Amino acid sequence: MDKPGFLEQALTAMSHQELLELVLKLASDRADFCHALLSRINPPSPSINYEEVLLIQQEITEIFATLKEASDGLENHPDEDEIYPELDPILGAAKNLHPRDNIQVFWHLVTCCNQMFEEEELAIGTQQLESVIGLYAEAVAKLAQSSLEKQPYLDSLIDALTWEMSGYGDVSDAIENAIATLATTAEDCQYIIAQLQKTEYARRAELIASFYLTLGDEANYLRVRESHLQTEEQYLELAKYWQRKGEKKKYVATLEAGASHLLNNRRAQECTFDFLPLGSAVKSSELLHTLADYYELKHDRENLCRILMAVAEYSGVTLELYQKIKTVSVSLGTWPVVEPKLLDMAQRNPEPLAQIYLHEADWQAALELAHRQPHAERLQVLVAEGIKEYHPQESVKIYEQLVRHYIDLKSRDYYRTAARHADAIKSIYLDILKEPDIWRQYIDSLRQRYPRHQALQDEFRRL
Repeated sequence: MDKPGFLEQALTAMSHQELLELVLKLASDRADFCHALLSRINPPSPSINYEEVLLIQQEITEIFATLKEASDGLENHPDEDEIYPELDPILGAAKNLHPRDNIQVFWHLVTCCNQMFEEEELAIGTQQLESVIGLYAEAVAKLAQSSLEKQPYLDSLIDALTWEMSGYGDVSDAIENAIATLATTAEDCQYIIAQLQKTEYARRAELIASFYLTLGDEANYLRVRESHLQTEEQYLELAKYWQRKGEKKKYVATLEAGASHLLNNRRAQECTFDFLPLGSAVKSSELLHTLADYYELKHDRENLCRILMAVAEYSGVTLELYQKIKTVSVSLGTWPVVEPKLLDMAQRNPEPLAQIYLHEADWQAALELAHRQPHAERLQVLVAEGIKEYHPQESVKIYEQLVRHYIDLKSRDYYRTAARHADAIKSIYLDILKEPDIWRQYIDSLRQRYPRHQALQDEFRRL
């Protein structure tokens, strides 16, 4: 290598195919080499100004340097939804360039942004980044027509799936969409599958399965999908595949397997933490509701009741769900067995449980629930409003406790809340009990107890 002209002599001695393989290998391993190479292939028309491209890239670098400096003194870094108007004119100017130069500018912005995530650990705004990734894919699609031409760009995108920035906002989704944009042929899909198999990207199995499905390679799709069933979305995807194929038994079996998986995870969570805190319902399950709808359409009440109970266990009991389970269970004659199980599940969520007690006119149970949680204002008001027509005195007691509680907090805002609860007491005395004198005694006594609390007197004056 120290001899002058050695590299030139060595390259000259290589065949065309050997040179091609060497260049493609370097382009695959080094994104910077790839982009530099592509910028020199098929030179753009004379109207393209390379100085303008370099100027735009420099402006992008300076903007990110400024963002870094501005964030150094902040305790709370920008959130993922933040927009940076400084980038808008630059992106506007870049859109008017040749697609080849667009690629250079957009990818430079992507790499600068990722560097911020890596070096500064900043959750900077991702909306513009996600948009730029889409614009990058559009520019590549205009420039690269053959599968061979697309491969270096696909390599860059697939590599970016494991970059730091992909863990924020919807960046990974934007990259996945960009890859899908470029996958227009079977050869593209096969290349993407091969490259994804080399990555550590968490969702690579999902992507590989989807590209097998695009290719119509159902055997490999099923192999990948059935060996990677961990989430509700994965079970749903496989179930919908069987539904499209008209395989009803496999469709239902997949949904049932997914339901068991969800419940086992929920139970494992309860065992891990010994208990789940009050109000610990999780998001609604599309899979469980899909399965319930299926059994309802089939008029299969026994399985419908079973799945509705699974919904209650997984997502929590609501009044609407309670009523639906009761209707089905009563028709099956199983309500005496189902009711205590359902009420036990409902203990996790006090407000829906109170709604159930009030719906069933179990006033005593509702009152006991309210007494167990004296500082849960919404629960207290829910019970007080629910029982006031039947047990007005008990309702008044609940509101009086709330009034005392908020007065003791001693601020105008709390006095205002106390006055609102006192107004509810007034309504009960005047409209239900028909005892205006007792109301007047109560409110006069309250005002006399706090003669020097001017803010309180102001808030209570209208009562």
